Amino acid sequence: MSDDPFPSVLIIDDNAKIGRLVAEIFLRLGFADVDVTPSGVEGIEMIRNGSYGLIVCDLDLEPVDGLQVLRTVKSDEELFKIAFILTETSITFEQVTAAHAAGVDAFLLKPFDIALLKQKLKSVLRRQAKRRRIVNEWAPKSLQDVL
Repeated sequence: MSDDPFPSVLIIDDNAKIGRLVAEIFLRLGFADVDVTPSGVEGIEMIRNGSYGLIVCDLDLEPVDGLQVLRTVKSDEELFKIAFILTETSITFEQVTAAHAAGVDAFLLKPFDIALLKQKLKSVLRRQAKRRRIVNEWAPKSLQDVL
């Protein structure tokens, strides 16, 4: 993940049409590197093998749902800095609470408009850049730095 204002994006949505539509929106907004997968399982594999700066994931996936993908990303010390947006057509208070506890950066209710997406992206990417700076400045480079 570089300091590029347009990080690589992974869209995870089991509805192929929505996945392609969201990818097209990101491309039109200036994101050059956008991947799409319909599977939470495949998404996790792609995240572990890639260098994404932003994940946009549908909440309602099977067999691994968006909350499980979020927890996997945010509990991994190599991946937790990746910005994460959950999307869904409707969301319960319990899902919001669980997602916030797991470290979600933002929610987008479907269908979302481009103005709202831009606003959420600006906020999420600013927080991501700040989080990355803090971690890079304060995190020990190795265990030897701590001892």
